[in-house]
Amino acid sequence: MVKFIAIIRIKPGFDLEETWQLWTKEHAPVSKKGLLPEVRKYTLHRVVKTLTDSDVFGVAEMVFDDVASAERAMKRNLAKPPDEFRKRIAKADRLILEGVDI
Repeated sequence: MVKFIAIIRIKPGFDLEETWQLWTKEHAPVSKKGLLPEVRKYTLHRVVKTLTDSDVFGVAEMVFDDVASAERAMKRNLAKPPDEFRKRIAKADRLILEGVDI
């Protein structure tokens, strides 16, 4: 199993609560359908407090069987025209991670 992580930053001037609603109610459900059948789990995380100076709004976390399935699903999903939520993103760091339990 691998995880795809997107660290999301929002452009200045957008209402953060409205952006959260767009992300959870409109963007994520459509995005999840576009990631099927590869995606095993899809979780959104909203930053509620930072311990350092950070402009991160939230993190999307997705679980896939392997790197190839993550790449295939993400390539397909990111090829779609941007919706209102994606238009608000200033920057998104996109990473595929393999973890080790300690």
